[in-house]
Amino acid sequence: MIEEYLDILNEDGSPTGESLTYKEVHKRGLLHRTARVWFVNSKGEVLVQKRSMNKKIFPGLWDAGVGGHVSSGETSVEGAQKETREEIGLDIPKEEYQLVFTVRARVMKHFDDFIDNEINDVYVVRRDLDISNLKIEKNEVDEVRWLDLETFENWTRTDVRMFADHDEEYSKLIQYLNDN
Repeated sequence: MIEEYLDILNEDGSPTGESLTYKEVHKRGLLHRTARVWFVNSKGEVLVQKRSMNKKIFPGLWDAGVGGHVSSGETSVEGAQKETREEIGLDIPKEEYQLVFTVRARVMKHFDDFIDNEINDVYVVRRDLDISNLKIEKNEVDEVRWLDLETFENWTRTDVRMFADHDEEYSKLIQYLNDN
């Protein structure tokens, strides 16, 4: 298996020109970019995924419909497309991905040798999907489901940690969807 390389970023999000392996980037806690995709259907529901129990970070917690690292040399939207293909088996044209905001996630030390330090580009794709037709990558995702906005808001604000730790993103997404 070829090891993924990630572009290292300056604090303003611009590339430094350096890229390192996924493992080295996280070991050193270097700033890098992810793409996170929220699917919204015509009923205003959002698609969420339950992360596989095999995942090292946030196993078994709910999260964005699709998400992952932007590989070295990829644009953010290309990373979003790649993750959509890998996690749920859909090939969606770039034009359908709407970048709605970018979040500088707080630095999280998960293990001594794994530190997340990310800038998350957050996309919305408005599309009706039949989840029974999705090709779920079982090493990444245990389950997907549609949640109405009220349930999504309740789930992300509950005291019980049901969702991966991206609270600022969830709040901004709820505000965006309420306004649009």
